[in-house]
Amino acid sequence: MTNTLHRTTRRTRLMRARRGFTLISMMVALVLLVVGVSALATANGSTVKLQTLAQNRTNAIALARSYVEQVRTRDPWMVESESAIRLNSDGTASSTGAYVRTLTVRETRNNLVEVEVRVDYPRATQPVKLITSLFRGNGLSGAP
Repeated sequence: MTNTLHRTTRRTRLMRARRGFTLISMMVALVLLVVGVSALATANGSTVKLQTLAQNRTNAIALARSYVEQVRTRDPWMVESESAIRLNSDGTASSTGAYVRTLTVRETRNNLVEVEVRVDYPRATQPVKLITSLFRGNGLSGAP
């Protein structure tokens, strides 16, 4: 009988120890789960932010390329610097546009000008700048 009582007491102690361990292990597992889920949420937020920034930069590059091509079709003697203009992502002028385009023309040599198209875009650390040169030829096509 004493031996049976001793076994029962021992079993009860083991079960209590296991129950406590189970509660602690559940708490540890829950903490690990919370840390993992919060890390995933942070990574997801960063991914969305970087994806938006990349899309804005891609739009800015497309706007700048398109405008450089428009400027290159003009008479080189008539190309002049332009003040900043706000644009939508499709390139149309808009007072609420998220993109700002500027055209700067500098004469680098006789009959040679440097044309810079600069596009500022949302959340940018630096603008997109495309630079090309235009040769004005012998001066027969326009102004002196």
